[in-house]
Amino acid sequence: MGKNKISISVAGSEFVVTTDEEREYTLELARTVDGKIRSLLENTKLTVNLAAILTALDLCDENEKNKRSCARLREEIRLYLAQVEAQPRLQEELEHLKQENKLLREQIAQYEAGQIGFGS
Repeated sequence: MGKNKISISVAGSEFVVTTDEEREYTLELARTVDGKIRSLLENTKLTVNLAAILTALDLCDENEKNKRSCARLREEIRLYLAQVEAQPRLQEELEHLKQENKLLREQIAQYEAGQIGFGS
């Protein structure tokens, strides 16, 4: 995809950005930033620069929390997949243990019936 030159407006300032992203996506980002800055300006006596810095910090915080959440989800998925992969082995082990249990019960029954001696 080629570079797109897109005109955006944030906090009353016009910019042209060059990006590989789609026009609508870039405009949506600009609207989000603009809305956050304008909200701070309406509710406080901050300058545009301070509102922009606080907005940047807020968005960075949100981004970092999302990264951590994604990392946790990736780890949960990795653990889940490991459990799923282990299922056939666990089933095989369970079947083996059932067979061994059955054999041992048969030997105990034979021992109790006097058909075999200890250690036979």
